[in-house]
Amino acid sequence: MIRKLAMYFAGAILLLAAIGVILYIDNPAPHVAGIDVATLNDSSRPYVIKVHAKWCPVCMMTKDMWNQVESTYAGKVRLVVFDVTDSASERASRAEAQRLGLGESFDDYAGSTGTVYVLNGADKALITSIHGSRDFSDYRKAIDGALSARN
Repeated sequence: MIRKLAMYFAGAILLLAAIGVILYIDNPAPHVAGIDVATLNDSSRPYVIKVHAKWCPVCMMTKDMWNQVESTYAGKVRLVVFDVTDSASERASRAEAQRLGLGESFDDYAGSTGTVYVLNGADKALITSIHGSRDFSDYRKAIDGALSARN
């Protein structure tokens, strides 16, 4: 009886580990188009920054929300993804943050995976952040608010 329970328990652990591996593999950092110099200098566009890690469970759960943000707001805001999955991706994200003038924001937010930050386009001040919401209306409210505030 105990042996049978141990076998079930071991099987459940293996199944959970396999699911974790599959989710990890299926959770790459979203790719957003690079911000060109003209867009970079357009201070009227807010920044919408996703802090992502491949191993982050919140990032896995909110992947579809970010896809909606991208498709809805591409060309209207400056979309940025900071990938902090490992040291190499973190270094690359830090370098991109420096190029965009977001080095301080990277230092402040890089540890908060699964969070989307909305920053003012002119002074890069934090307007709001959304952590782990699976309700697109939360993102819409935050980003639309930033867009209307610029006018």
